[in-house]
Amino acid sequence: MIFIQRVRSNDIGEDYGKQVELGKVFMAHHKWEVGTIPVIITFCAMTPEQDALNGTKLTTSFKVRGDERGGDRIGVDCKEYANEERICVLKKFLTDQLHLTPGEDYFILEDVGNDGRTFKLYGIHGNQVLATTLLDKFKGQFIDVEDHNENTSLKSSLDEPLQQIFFGAPGTGKSFKINEMCAEYENYRTTFHPDTDYASFVGSYKPITKRVPQYDIYHNVIIDKETNEPVMEDRIVYRYVFQSFLKAYIAAWREQQNEQPKPVFLVVEEINRGNCAQIFGDIFQLLDRNEAGYSDYPIVADDDLAQELKREFSGLNVSNADGINALYKGGKDVVGSVKNGARLLLPNNLYIWATMNTSDQSLFPIDSAFKRRWDWKYIKIKDNAKDYKIVFTNGNKYDWWQFVTAINERIEGGEIQQEDKKLGYFFAKSKNGIITAERFLSKVIFFLYNDVFKDFGFDEDYFKGTDGLPMTFASYFDESGEANEDQIERFLNNLGLNPKSSEDDKEESMVEVVADASDGFYVSGQKCSRRACQGLIVKKAIENAKANGESLTVADLSDIAKRTFVTPRGKQMNKPFFVLASNWEEYKATSSDPRVIEKFETDTLIDTDDVEFYVYCNFGANDEQNIGNFANALGINTSGLSK
Repeated sequence: MIFIQRVRSNDIGEDYGKQVELGKVFMAHHKWEVGTIPVIITFCAMTPEQDALNGTKLTTSFKVRGDERGGDRIGVDCKEYANEERICVLKKFLTDQLHLTPGEDYFILEDVGNDGRTFKLYGIHGNQVLATTLLDKFKGQFIDVEDHNENTSLKSSLDEPLQQIFFGAPGTGKSFKINEMCAEYENYRTTFHPDTDYASFVGSYKPITKRVPQYDIYHNVIIDKETNEPVMEDRIVYRYVFQSFLKAYIAAWREQQNEQPKPVFLVVEEINRGNCAQIFGDIFQLLDRNEAGYSDYPIVADDDLAQELKREFSGLNVSNADGINALYKGGKDVVGSVKNGARLLLPNNLYIWATMNTSDQSLFPIDSAFKRRWDWKYIKIKDNAKDYKIVFTNGNKYDWWQFVTAINERIEGGEIQQEDKKLGYFFAKSKNGIITAERFLSKVIFFLYNDVFKDFGFDEDYFKGTDGLPMTFASYFDESGEANEDQIERFLNNLGLNPKSSEDDKEESMVEVVADASDGFYVSGQKCSRRACQGLIVKKAIENAKANGESLTVADLSDIAKRTFVTPRGKQMNKPFFVLASNWEEYKATSSDPRVIEKFETDTLIDTDDVEFYVYCNFGANDEQNIGNFANALGINTSGLSK
């Protein structure tokens, strides 16, 4: 076996206690038991400058240690320890005779004995020996290389970018995508906003309340005579408070105690809503990562932070400290400076991922230098096949994805032509697959009017009302401030969308299929269908009023209906309960509902003032209680209806 190892600073440090350590690759081929292994090493020159040392024999010992030390350093390692004269023979030869430089030069051990305890030694100056010389020398032999720059344990934990920003239109599922990928690992989530700064992202001293004992003038703890317990009081003290960055940073370095550290995620939502230059500060420098995933340029921590990190990292034993140190020139103990808090350095298992809505009008633009340090992942708008529906109280339902497709085509292809203003599938939250008309208005139409089209006007046909003029945002509300569902439906119809009736999807319908006369509903003892209930109740009420010489007008009926017909959340239903016969033709012409005629009784009724009107009858099972309440308010007996 040929074993090649890059020289480490620990191998040739001035302290005699710094030993030459042979890595796990070497130990994999020498199944030595725990203890002291005597070895004989013969030096072989490879350059004319080394000829004088050719044949030098070194007698020393390797000490194999197991897991008896406990802690995180489990498993065996192999080092050359000082002899009785306090000399590390191999180390002294590498330094005093061969003058090898840490991080640049190599030494080679060739196993030549049958007992695994006899070796040839070669010293390689990286700038003197060509690769072809090594290949010719060891051609055909089995070679293992212990090179910390190539150590697999220094590779990033996941095959994903360490720093990436997920961007796209609002509602495309950026946060969902990140959560899907990092939920199983330790993660820390924060959201940037205009007031976010370095202290709220990294950490700072903050006043906190602490419960402490009271002391008398002699500095003795005051004891409560009744409870025999110290008398406590609240005091304001200052403590260094770690924020999301430091929490993730500390967690990632603690994972480095394992040979295969698990990923730790720092997730920044809405990264472009904060002043990134101010928030990241000098941490910006750490975002430059080398091929192994560690920061290329460690930065100096301020004294306060260094003190806190030193306390946090007390007892930290980084599994591959030597390999990490070998990534940096100068032979310095970089990991040691991280452990004592003097320097900040991002480890290769710390992933910083962020989200950004391209439609947000950022208060603070991201500069190009900051952008270059991130991978950018575009999340495309697509149908997520959730079968969301926009549902109205009249039973009409519109396919959500059809709407998203239709409005995005007009945003991208019209006067705006800005892809970043388009809507994603999850732009509006649904409940059980239903987006109510009220939510559609407050979430979607509000966004379209106030963010997308406000600078371009509303002259397109899909914004036109029945009078041919643009529909204002206020027109989507009735006089009571509730959603004007007829106007909302007109907007959808203008986009070329057609409603699905309740019969198309019984499971999600808010209004069930109208029952026939066999349903078993009775109004004043007369059997009827649910559809006919409302008209029959009104008819009986008018008959009773006329018989008693009382007045009951369409206006009276409308007031009662508005009080008794409410949504499950207690709001007034926006239904056209009654339409005057004199207004009927105009009402049909201006309604956006293609099924408007079906939803009213065919025959008209006449109130006590001889005013003729039509009665709305498109009610489902969910409306039975409202119908019963309406009947009760008019003094009409019913049965079979929910009360």
